Amino acid sequence: MLDETTLRRLYLDEQRSIREIAQLGHVSTRTVYDALIRYRIPRRAAGFRSPRIQPANITPDEPTLRRLYLGEERSIRNIAALYHVSTRMVYDALSRHHIPRRTTGHRKQSATVLDLADGAIDEATLRHMYEAEGQSIAAIAAALSCAPSRIRNALVGWGIARRRRGRQPSPFFMNQEKRSL
Repeated sequence: MLDETTLRRLYLDEQRSIREIAQLGHVSTRTVYDALIRYRIPRRAAGFRSPRIQPANITPDEPTLRRLYLGEERSIRNIAALYHVSTRMVYDALSRHHIPRRTTGHRKQSATVLDLADGAIDEATLRHMYEAEGQSIAAIAAALSCAPSRIRNALVGWGIARRRRGRQPSPFFMNQEKRSL
């Protein structure tokens, strides 16, 4: 059970939350609420933030935030994960530094080169392999030692029309069918 002096010290002087006090005393939050009422200790306003628990300067400074958000085009969620903070803190930092928000659905410009573990491939080479040589996405991915999804995403990003799935008819058989009609 919590005595009045301990509860006043923790809640009023140290400005600890009811949840923190309950954890310290190994009691339920309901017990702490009841003790506050019993000892007539005034409750703080909802949403009260103690100055002792607000970390100092854990979001990036303005130049770093500009580089991450505008230069590298990272998402707010990505920046928050990088600094181990909430997305709200990153959003507030963007507003505080007057950094303009990107529009909804904004996507990074696709690069002109697809970086791979064993090197890189450019749009013209990929277009030639896929359209002129007729290689499948899986065959190109195997040749470049990467996942087929990377090749598919590059095709979509560079606006290269994808073929239908399955075996493609050869030009020889296409000409035979036209003659028989």
